[in-house]
Amino acid sequence: LKIMKPMQGEMWEQEYPEWLIILDRLNEVTISDADDNFIKDIEKDYESINIVDEAKKFEYYWSGKRKLKTNRKGSWKLGWKNWLDKTKRQKEYYERTKQGTPKNSAANNYFRSKEYLQEVRRKQKERKSRRSEID
Repeated sequence: LKIMKPMQGEMWEQEYPEWLIILDRLNEVTISDADDNFIKDIEKDYESINIVDEAKKFEYYWSGKRKLKTNRKGSWKLGWKNWLDKTKRQKEYYERTKQGTPKNSAANNYFRSKEYLQEVRRKQKERKSRRSEID
């Protein structure tokens, strides 16, 4: 019995991630510019966000009248990383603001304290007395 060897092309053909295939729809993107290290870095650094969804948004954003500035080979990669950085920052900011201030923080206690209310009333009286002096 003779065992069939896989064809050379099949053996060496690289599997590209879905997000890179989506980006390849843009004229400015050349899939061969993305080496293994670039792909691994993207997937490791931005695992907290949905890269496939971001690739769809990126492709949609740049496929219209806007043109992704690429004056050097592979410079689309910088634009893609910047896009992902911005998304990651926005996600972190959103998660932080959603949490609000911790329940036992000094700020929470201060705004409900007698000292704070006394200070607010004192400032209000001060403003009223200044207005009455001016008038």
